[in-house]
Amino acid sequence: MSVVGRVWAAALATSLLACIHDVYRSEPIGPPGSRRPETLRVLVFGDFGYQSIPQRLTAGAMRRATRARPFDLALELGDNLYYCGPDPTRPGAETCRFEDDGATVAPGAKPPDDPLFRVNEAPLAGLRGRDGGALPIYLALGNHDVGLGGGRCARPVLGEVETMRRRACLAVARRTPTWIMPARHYVIDRGPVRFVVLDTNVTVRDYGGFTLEGEIAFVREATATCGAERHCFLVGHHPPAVLLGGARRKPPPYAARIEQLVSAAGGRARAFFGGHEHTLQHVSLDGLDVFISGSTAMGAFRGFKTRWPARAQVRFASSAWGYAVLEVDGRGYRIEFVDTSGVALHCCEAGTTGPCRSVACD
Repeated sequence: MSVVGRVWAAALATSLLACIHDVYRSEPIGPPGSRRPETLRVLVFGDFGYQSIPQRLTAGAMRRATRARPFDLALELGDNLYYCGPDPTRPGAETCRFEDDGATVAPGAKPPDDPLFRVNEAPLAGLRGRDGGALPIYLALGNHDVGLGGGRCARPVLGEVETMRRRACLAVARRTPTWIMPARHYVIDRGPVRFVVLDTNVTVRDYGGFTLEGEIAFVREATATCGAERHCFLVGHHPPAVLLGGARRKPPPYAARIEQLVSAAGGRARAFFGGHEHTLQHVSLDGLDVFISGSTAMGAFRGFKTRWPARAQVRFASSAWGYAVLEVDGRGYRIEFVDTSGVALHCCEAGTTGPCRSVACD
C-alpha cells in the first residue's frame, strides 16, 4: 500500500473508532424539557492543544455547531499546548513577568510569537460568535501548559520555578481572538452568570511561586456574591470528581488539595467544568455537578472502572470525542454533550437551585 493509501486507511479507521465508545449511565432519563430562549450559550471543551485526527474531527464539529446556532463565548479547559507549553527560552520570553498579584502580566512584556500557539488556534479560527465575528475563547491553564510534570519539559538553565512561572506568564500574555486569558485566574461576568476560572495546577503542588492558599483566597472572594441571583460556575483543568478508566484505580494525586479548593466556594457554585480526563462525563459530588469535557485532541479508548471519590455519583460518561454546550437563563441552565457527528449523547437541566437532572435530548 502506498503512503497516501496508508494515511487514508488510518484516517478511515480512526473515524470508525469514533463511532465505537464506552457509555456509562446510572440514572433514568426524564422527558425532554421545554426549550426557552437562553440568556447565554457557551461552548465548553478542553485538552485540545495537540495536532491529531480527533482534534480535526472535533474542531469541524464545533465549527458546524457555531454555524447552526452561534455561541456567545467558549471556555477552553486547559492543556491548550501539549506537551510542555510555550518555549520559555525563546528571545523575548524573559520580558514576561507577573505583577505582585501573581495573576496579571506586568506592563512592558514583549513575548515572542511562539508557533506552538497555532497548533491550538488554527483549527478554531472558523468558530463564529453570535455577532458573526470570531468566537471569543477564554482559557484556563492545564498541567501541560506549564510543564508541571518536569522531565522532558525541564529547562535546567532557567531552574524549575522560573521555567514554569515564565510558561504561565507567556500563556496569559497571549492575545488573539481565539486566545483570551486576562490573568492566571479571573472571572467572566455575563448578566446573571459568573465563570470563576481557576489555575488548578496548584492542587497538584505549589509551582512557580504560586500556592494553593492563594488560589483558595481567590475562590472565596470570587464566589462571595454567588447565589440565587447569580449563577456561578467554577472552571478549571483538574476535576474534583471523575469516573476513571483503564487500569487506573488510585485517587488522583491532587485529591486532597482539589477538595480544599472547591470547598472555598462554600457551596455557592452551581457546577464545575473541567478537563484533564480525556472523556465526556457528568458526575455529582456533595451537591456540586461536575462536567468533564476533555475528549478532543487527546481522546481515549478505555473502559470505565473506578469512581473517585467513592461518594461521587456518576450520571453519564463516554469515551466519544466531542464537546459540551452550556445554555443559561435566569431560571437555570442546561448541558448537552455532543459527539463529532453532532449527536447529543447526554443532556441535563437544572432550575435556579438543585442538581442538573438527566433529560432526553430533543
